[in-house]
Amino acid sequence: MNRMLLMVAATAGLVAAACGSAATAANTASPSPSAGRGGAAQFRNGATGQLVQVNGQTLILTGPSGDLTVTISGTTTFTRTSTAVLADIVPGVCIVATGQKDSSGALTATTVRLSPKLSSGCAAGGPFGPNASPPVGASPRPSPSGQPAIAFVSGEVTGAAGIAITVLTTASGSQTITVPTTAAVTTTVVALAGDLQTGECLRATGARDSAGNVQATSITITPAGPSGTCVTGFGGGRGPGRVGASPGAGAPSN
Repeated sequence: MNRMLLMVAATAGLVAAACGSAATAANTASPSPSAGRGGAAQFRNGATGQLVQVNGQTLILTGPSGDLTVTISGTTTFTRTSTAVLADIVPGVCIVATGQKDSSGALTATTVRLSPKLSSGCAAGGPFGPNASPPVGASPRPSPSGQPAIAFVSGEVTGAAGIAITVLTTASGSQTITVPTTAAVTTTVVALAGDLQTGECLRATGARDSAGNVQATSITITPAGPSGTCVTGFGGGRGPGRVGASPGAGAPSN
């Protein structure tokens, strides 16, 4: 009888020890990310996602991992980017063309961004503004090893004849570039907070707080893709989206 009691006590001790180890492991495991931190795609200086709700100056974006809050203010700037075509490249508009240069220095564009000319010209607006242009003297992004260098031409369109586009640049005068029909062309215009519509794709630029929410200094609006969703980390809002959230209900607020 004493031997049986000892065996029962030993078994109970082993079970208790195992339970204690499991509880300790559970308590030390990393917590799951919250919706605020792991929602719409986040970047060092902002976030992107699909607009699902507008509550005054608070916007709710959604992404693959949940929701994220973006706060706007009276100083937040808004621009709207939409798909354009070669025929939209006409004299008087501002252009930023990115592509590759041949041995003679002539650029063949793969992407083109258009914007209206402001009173200050085509060099104003900053890198994310409605008249965005690369800074004078800026170097193009480095290309992967073995790939041709990426170059850009920016300025005012002064002539358009088919795929031959003449651009008056601030750095080197007049240049003629080639814009094939396969180039991705977008146009960017100034927008207002009251233009926001649920279901659209937003890129908010601004500081993030400790919860991952963004205080936006600028917002770029693009339409959702053919599937009605957004591409996480979009740069121009082109192509079908992959964010698997449906647009939510919520009336835009002026």
